[in-house]
Amino acid sequence: MQSISKKVALLCLLLTACSAVALVAHHHSGATDALKCTVCVTAHSASPKLVSTLPNRTFVRVSAVRLEPVSAKQRLVAFALSVRPPPAV
Repeated sequence: MQSISKKVALLCLLLTACSAVALVAHHHSGATDALKCTVCVTAHSASPKLVSTLPNRTFVRVSAVRLEPVSAKQRLVAFALSVRPPPAV
């Protein structure tokens, strides 16, 4: 049974490869033949339409403000009522 499934899988791979080569290599003698070809019609109808619109951009200059350094002593706010004593045991 395993040999049959391997042969079927090999046949499927071979058919897929042959159809891929046939799709790439086929050609038409005239433009009217290409219009009637279902492969060509399908290939050209499925191609995405490229639409490229660039958004309008306005550039704004940003300046950085440098503040004077603040020491840690200036930021420390001591508030005596917020300090809680340790719990009594």
